[in-house]
Amino acid sequence: MVGELDLLSRFSFEETVSNLKSSLKKRQLTEFAVFDHRKNAEMAGLEMNDCTVFVFGNPAIGTYMMQEDPTIGLDLPSRILVYVKDGSTHVRFRHIDADLKTERSKDALNRLNSVVEAIARECAGIQP
Repeated sequence: MVGELDLLSRFSFEETVSNLKSSLKKRQLTEFAVFDHRKNAEMAGLEMNDCTVFVFGNPAIGTYMMQEDPTIGLDLPSRILVYVKDGSTHVRFRHIDADLKTERSKDALNRLNSVVEAIARECAGIQP
């Protein structure tokens, strides 16, 4: 089960994306992919506001959880969406809620959720 949170960024889309990239680099997280939905829409002859998904993680953390429950792989690696709606930049992310049994897996899940939220808040300029 996943809970989504949406933050209103204090920065422009470009600044928020730059902050997100810096946050990932600072934490030495692996950036697996970036999906620029606006650019993809343009390639299809369509228009849309800025909308980019960053897919990132740390295999050392995710592996513990997936060893216990491989279905968590549907929610991993982590993702943060930065998008513009009604002239405002938003940062959207998910907390993963899984019924894990081992302390190692529970700790990994708590760390993962904390890190993803910290990155989202940091790139949006919002303190906890």
